[in-house]
Amino acid sequence: MSTPSLQGSLAHFYPTEVLQLLGLAHADGRLALERGTERADLFLERGRPVFARSNGQTVRAGQLLVHRGLLSAEDLEAALAAQQDHPGERLGAWLVARGAITHEQLEDAVRDTLRRIVYGVLLWRDGRFQFYPGERVADEDIQLDLDVDRLILEGLRHADQQARPA
Repeated sequence: MSTPSLQGSLAHFYPTEVLQLLGLAHADGRLALERGTERADLFLERGRPVFARSNGQTVRAGQLLVHRGLLSAEDLEAALAAQQDHPGERLGAWLVARGAITHEQLEDAVRDTLRRIVYGVLLWRDGRFQFYPGERVADEDIQLDLDVDRLILEGLRHADQQARPA
């Protein structure tokens, strides 16, 4: 792991501000964020987020496929159980290979999941951030290509919708 070239407190620089700075710099690398035990990594290429991962509570692609009616809960459970016998094999690839979903359905669900991770991180107001230039996402074939300003606007709109009473 490399040394961070930029780091600070999210109490002083919100994730939106850090992403805008990295976007203006057309930065390539990994933005690592943490608050308490929650961690998130946002990978950027040319200043644009292309991948995200988190250890926090977030909707997973399989759950989205079930929610959208594209996969039954039983099929998801069976796929998760089968995945235990094949470490390293991705759940989505397994589902596509067995005809449970299409590759396009998988891509849509994964991209939506990645966006949700980014949207959640945009709302953090405490914690720390570190940017590691040059670090790239490894072995991830489904990526985003999001404009930072549009991402921020969509994230704030998404947060506003969630805050409204039903």
